[in-house]
Amino acid sequence: MTPTALGDTLAQVVRAVPGVAFLTPGIAGRLRSARHDPRASGPPRGALEARIVTLAGYRACDVTRATRTAILAHLQADDAAACNDAAVMVTITGIV
Repeated sequence: MTPTALGDTLAQVVRAVPGVAFLTPGIAGRLRSARHDPRASGPPRGALEARIVTLAGYRACDVTRATRTAILAHLQADDAAACNDAAVMVTITGIV
């Protein structure tokens, strides 16, 4: 899966999390490959940053945890080796 396709898929995953109003534009551009590059030495080091806006009435920490869990679950289901060292950072940029 290409980084753009993975970014689009993860955007759908994040939007499905209860309490997420929408993603801050540009999640696909913030995706650095979570796949291992066989040419690189050492363990794979992928990272994903998701910036979200939450709905009022939801606890920000709960939405953040649920978003991170959803992203990691999708990465594990997609390719278990890809997420061994993946860093998932979720930032709430606003509440509506």
